Amino acid sequence: MIKNGKNRFFDCISPLYWFVFALILILGRFALLCSLYMLDTPFGGPLVSNFNRFIWYALYAEIGLTTSIAFVFAIISLIARGKGTKIIKIVSIAIASIYIILSGTNDEIMRWLNQQLTISYIQTYIFAATDLGLSKSIFLGDAFHFLLTAGIAIATIVGICLLSFKFSSHKIFVPTAKKNRIYIIVLLALAIVGSTSHTWFNPSARRWDKIRPVFYTLLDNVLSNFEMGKKSDNYDEGIQSLGGIPSKEYPFWKEVENETDSLNAFKQRSLDQRPDIILLTIESLRGWTSDMRVKANCNRFPNLCKLAQGGLYFPNAHSVGFPSIEGMLGIMEGVYSFPQGILLNSYPNLRMRSISEILSDAGYYTEVLIGSDPKFDNSHIWFKKWFDYNEYNPDNENDVALANRFVERYRERPKDKPVFYHWLSRSMHVSFDLPEDMGPKPSNPDSAYIRAEAYMDSALGIIMNEIAISPRANQTLIVLTGDHSLPNDAHSRQNEKLGKVTDGNTWISLMFNGPGIAPSINRNPVSQVDIAPSILGYLHLNISNHFMGFNLLQQDSSLSNRSTPVFAFRFGDMSMREDSTTYFFPQFSKSTSIIAYRALLEPSWDTNKPVSGYTSGKAIDLSTDERQKIVKQMQAAAKAWEYTVHTNHLMPDNKN
Repeated sequence: MIKNGKNRFFDCISPLYWFVFALILILGRFALLCSLYMLDTPFGGPLVSNFNRFIWYALYAEIGLTTSIAFVFAIISLIARGKGTKIIKIVSIAIASIYIILSGTNDEIMRWLNQQLTISYIQTYIFAATDLGLSKSIFLGDAFHFLLTAGIAIATIVGICLLSFKFSSHKIFVPTAKKNRIYIIVLLALAIVGSTSHTWFNPSARRWDKIRPVFYTLLDNVLSNFEMGKKSDNYDEGIQSLGGIPSKEYPFWKEVENETDSLNAFKQRSLDQRPDIILLTIESLRGWTSDMRVKANCNRFPNLCKLAQGGLYFPNAHSVGFPSIEGMLGIMEGVYSFPQGILLNSYPNLRMRSISEILSDAGYYTEVLIGSDPKFDNSHIWFKKWFDYNEYNPDNENDVALANRFVERYRERPKDKPVFYHWLSRSMHVSFDLPEDMGPKPSNPDSAYIRAEAYMDSALGIIMNEIAISPRANQTLIVLTGDHSLPNDAHSRQNEKLGKVTDGNTWISLMFNGPGIAPSINRNPVSQVDIAPSILGYLHLNISNHFMGFNLLQQDSSLSNRSTPVFAFRFGDMSMREDSTTYFFPQFSKSTSIIAYRALLEPSWDTNKPVSGYTSGKAIDLSTDERQKIVKQMQAAAKAWEYTVHTNHLMPDNKN
């Protein structure tokens, strides 16, 4: 009797199975959303300034997605029989688990990088766990929230499994019951209303970019590939804004006739006429914190100051995007980030030739020392392609150890060749962990960053001293820059308005220090894409290339030598800098809303607070005509660059 009573009970409520299924998913997702928007990010402060402007809209969209999943399984279950019912339950549990795990992963990426989980992101960080040191450092930097997210996801999955177990011996639907059709219609209505809520309920492209469910993002990644293969109507204008020639099949390719003769002539020069190139790329280099025009910063970081004051210094340089692998793209390949993803991993077959490969062709020995495991962001294949020798050693995961390793390798260098050394620092990576003998890490993230930068600066001193005492001291060009910047608390909150390529993401420094370079400061905005052509210009090496930047080391260094704007792209957002004006364009393909700021090209912010003292420039108004003109220009540039990359028109096939 008891057993039959239980059976009757489950038979009565069985039509509600998929409602309960969706409800459990909704409750789990809502808990994750609360932890995302109501708790502080690893950089201090909340993700957004007002969570009410995001969390409820996100919940409506998630309700639409979860009820859509439930509706599909409800329809299938109407015709299922026997083992088919069990298969449906297993598949539904699997999809629910994938949904909640990906949603939690997406939330953590939002908290750390302010971007959605994308196919490009998965391709980049699929091997991130191989760098145990960095992964551990990131985990310990926010262990509570990682564990909270994991706990919510596990609890949700357990809830779905228990629900399925309770109904394991009963039909989920009784097909002949008319009331079951009503339940299905209600599920369908909720699915439609929720899934389309972002289009009719106070729609905002910028907000949608932050709140859209992870399945939407992944689907959008797939569909966007079809659009990129079409040349836009304003392609010519876009290519011109980027510095290319639209009438050419390969608009950025600069062909040099008799290139072989040029290379041979360069190789025939004496060793003294072929300078060494030492490229120092600093992890998470904040341009405002490292502004060497500020005396207090010079006192904190004396070796950075020495480089800046002894050479050509660009305090307002910008990375092509964010994170590190994007910085490597700009520095090594001399091109901008891909507007909709991570170029190096999304388009691994794109024909390109890096500055190191060009220097290798010119007779240089090339080498890179890497502070973080390159498998973390799947960049190891590129370092192998770019350099004669690449080295990552877990024992050198701090900047002083890595600088000492530079000294060892530098002393073992080939004596009959010029060298191109690339040194990539590590210690300023979040969460700013240093060796134990440096004492406890400050609890305040700003103080921890300053301490890490001072430690990095001491490592620079080791490298600079070694170069200074070497026989090649007077034949060495030192180039220093950052891979990207790092948002402070205020910048993180700005992203909801300005997008993902604010000054907090891209503002770095750029320094050239070597023979023949007069000490000077150029305050104009420049880009990582200018580094490669500047090196070629310094060497007077005339060779074909696809670099999108300009030679900053021309005779008149008081000018920026740039005839086009400085761009930055990141997952659908972009920025454009012209002289002292910066334009931010979040979700350029889905919006026409740009924000203009007057950049602070001089250190007029609160320099007494080296990390938190800078927020942004001053907002400026644009006329309707100005706004429309800039929108058209920026969209044209983004679409033209997408098309060039997607159709593999950066470099001719016979030049690779």
